[in-house]
Amino acid sequence: MKKLKGMKLTVIILAIVLLAMVSFVGIYVEDKNAMKNLLPEYLLGRDLKGHRRVELKVDDTAQTIKYDAEGNEIGAEDTQKEVARTEEKRTNPEENLTEENFKVVKKILEARLSSMQANDYLLRQDLANGNIVLELPETANTDRIVGQLYLQGKLEVVDKDTNEVLMTNEDVQSVKSGYGTAGNGTTVVFVNIQFNKEGTEKFKNITNTYVETKVEKEATEEGEEQKEETVKKEIALNIDGSTLLTTYFEEEVANGLLQLSIGASSENTTAKEMQDYLLQANTMEALLDNGKLPIVYQVEQNKYVFSVVTENMVKIVIVISIIVLAIAMIYAILKYQAKGMIGSISLIGYIALLLIALRYFNVEITIGGIVAILFSIAISYAILIGILKEKEIMTVMKKYSVMLIPTLIIAIVFTFMNIAIGIVLFWGIIISLLYHISITNIMLKD
Repeated sequence: MKKLKGMKLTVIILAIVLLAMVSFVGIYVEDKNAMKNLLPEYLLGRDLKGHRRVELKVDDTAQTIKYDAEGNEIGAEDTQKEVARTEEKRTNPEENLTEENFKVVKKILEARLSSMQANDYLLRQDLANGNIVLELPETANTDRIVGQLYLQGKLEVVDKDTNEVLMTNEDVQSVKSGYGTAGNGTTVVFVNIQFNKEGTEKFKNITNTYVETKVEKEATEEGEEQKEETVKKEIALNIDGSTLLTTYFEEEVANGLLQLSIGASSENTTAKEMQDYLLQANTMEALLDNGKLPIVYQVEQNKYVFSVVTENMVKIVIVISIIVLAIAMIYAILKYQAKGMIGSISLIGYIALLLIALRYFNVEITIGGIVAILFSIAISYAILIGILKEKEIMTVMKKYSVMLIPTLIIAIVFTFMNIAIGIVLFWGIIISLLYHISITNIMLKD
């Protein structure tokens, strides 16, 4: 029995050593004459890596509209007509610049940032003039977020020929994006626009009106046979004045669902291309699903701000943490001898597992996040000492599980408030409890 336990303990220790090597060093493979780490990079927050600062200003531009004597608008290309009067048309009418609309703008922007999976951002608004300052971490998606965030998101379904507006944002209930499977088995990236009750009825009428029809064309010459001609009546889907697509319908759509295909897989389609399609679809969802901005904005400033925390500062914190951890482990070994040694090895396994989890779950690491990691390790060490002291492992785990409930609730609240420290603390506590109940329990069980 002791021999079997010894073998089990040896296997677990070897697994922890391997886990620690993977977590602290990485897994490197050759990629294009360079060594590449297969583990994801840590996602550093704006206070550690630097951040993007974007200033959005309420558009105060105006356009001069010219009218002839009959009150008709004169186009810019028409230079022959005599101008009877002019009128300044502001991009944002004065009556739209209200505190209520400013608050609506902020609410919509926060919803868009959430949809675009932006984390650890800071959004401030001056309610006196509506101007906005946004700070967010510099990542691969920052340019995409900044480029799309401030767009008005004005959706219009129009008659392609007459530009008559048939449907607007007011007719939209929800917008969803994702992967789907086409009839031929290929993977499709889609955006589904679900219209509300009134929109569903409008869309049903559109699908019965904007169709392909065949008409008889009269013969123009004597003896010429009548010909059949195909006529397509089409709609255009416009977003902020730009046409996304034009189409007609082959059958009635009664459920109010407009399905758009952004891209599909093929033999030559790469995983990156499919990911790019999905990003486009997610961006469209974020832009349309959260409502149209009641005010038009323009980018006043878009710059990168370097972090005040230097790489040397982070290294100093890491070195001090390692020294403190080493002292704590030496204490456990001196006081509890062999059990203390096994417990210390188990603690190293917990730290390695936590760091790997933070990488793979794309948890953003900020200064607060580092504090949360150190706090989680301290909690894990306290649980370990409790186990070594009491020996009744499950009794200790029940005690600490109850004690940590308030901390876990705070972590969950912080997570929903988009405070980066919350998600780090959440995973730190959950992994610690599960790890000690399973791995540490097996290693120290008599």
